[in-house]
Amino acid sequence: MLEILSHQYLKKLMSSQRKNWEHIYSFGRIISKCIDNNATYLINSEIFLTNDWVEAILISLFLKEEDSTFVLSKEKIQYFKNVQVKKVQSIGFNFILENDKIIFPNHQVRLITLTNLLNRLDSCDFRNHRFIFSGIEDIKRDLKNHYRIKLTKNDWLNNFSYSQTKYENIISTYSLLNKKFFLRRILDNGYLILNEKELTIISDFFFENSHFSDKFSLVNRALSQGWGSWVKLDNKKLEWNFFLEPIDELSQIKEFLNNNKFLFLSAFRKDNFFKDYLKKHTLNIDLEVSFKSNFVEKQIPLYVPPMQIVPNNPLFKSVVSENCKKLLMFRKGLSLVLADDLDLKIHLATELASKHGKKVLLEKIPTSQNEILCSSFEWWINNLNLTDIPEQIIIPLLPLPKLSEPINSLTVAHNKKVSLDWFREFLLPEALLKLERSISPLRRNSGKLIILDGRVNKRKWGKQLLHKIQPSKKIHYVIPYD
Repeated sequence: MLEILSHQYLKKLMSSQRKNWEHIYSFGRIISKCIDNNATYLINSEIFLTNDWVEAILISLFLKEEDSTFVLSKEKIQYFKNVQVKKVQSIGFNFILENDKIIFPNHQVRLITLTNLLNRLDSCDFRNHRFIFSGIEDIKRDLKNHYRIKLTKNDWLNNFSYSQTKYENIISTYSLLNKKFFLRRILDNGYLILNEKELTIISDFFFENSHFSDKFSLVNRALSQGWGSWVKLDNKKLEWNFFLEPIDELSQIKEFLNNNKFLFLSAFRKDNFFKDYLKKHTLNIDLEVSFKSNFVEKQIPLYVPPMQIVPNNPLFKSVVSENCKKLLMFRKGLSLVLADDLDLKIHLATELASKHGKKVLLEKIPTSQNEILCSSFEWWINNLNLTDIPEQIIIPLLPLPKLSEPINSLTVAHNKKVSLDWFREFLLPEALLKLERSISPLRRNSGKLIILDGRVNKRKWGKQLLHKIQPSKKIHYVIPYD
């Protein structure tokens, strides 16, 4: 019944406006079926990068007389309040919009950001509640950012009201650890992974003093759960900051996921990551569906030079630099060079600027169509909606997580400890995730993707990675490169 009724309302709404997405009715039926059956679905589509899908979900939520929560970005919530609220009211829905709550006589729909929802989990015991989660493609990153803890020197010494004896004890512990950390400082590396003795001292301290502040309590809980922890040294001030982050972010909300009903929306063309992410915690999806977006999807021309060298070759940096110069000759439109390695990124930007001058940008939004942008994958992912679609993307080095970053090193160590394939279980999926997000605009204009990392030809996992780039067609030469 909900499926039929929601379709009628959606048809009424679409008759009064231009339909921007041909799959809107099929999408609406899937949504109403999921909600009516109390099932958990995963829906993939790049349409979720737009605002052309929200009404189809809202109609089903409005018609189903049960409380629900719609998790959206702050921007999408504001867009709904400014634009979409009048549209849904025009087809006969009467409600009150108050403090991001859509209130009906018998139920309500809450609009909330992921950050605000996570902040409420400790105080709200959600049970058998319906959640619609948009932006699920970023859940791993969002959970990392939310749960990461940073403890500074001020957190140790300020904002406390305790006795002189206790104050001296805290200063003594901080100073003792300060001395230990700087004695084993590693040159050119500001990070230290705690050894067993240091971890015991710091764990015992926070266990005994967790009640002195909210920050101390958070640190104590994180240490008791086995979070990854490390120290960053400030060589100028001779101080240190303490960082903690969960090795497995999803474990922090596993109980919440087990106790409620979900509709997950991923802006990937096909999400190969989230479903596996849930499976590791024995959390199952009842149905996965993929919808095409509102643009004509084009194949990505994919070029991988057959004789490209691997990154551990001493000549790699200079060879990649020369190859990038060749690939940028006689180019048209925006070209993008992606590299997470800081030294390589700056080296390439410098070398290309010596040839192309001010047309080369280092992590700056392009202002014309004929520029060369050099950036990290993360910067590009965060800003790709602010630029034109590149005519070509050059990837000198695959975005495998760096083991020099403490949390990555700790994650690999944890995977080894529990006998998991740390490369295929952690490093490779992370690289695929970044790659998929970065190249997705090329499906709109059939821009070229060029990978100069020789490992894609010489490693079995490299060929598997290439196979994940869909839809694509291999090309065998790029003028004037060959």
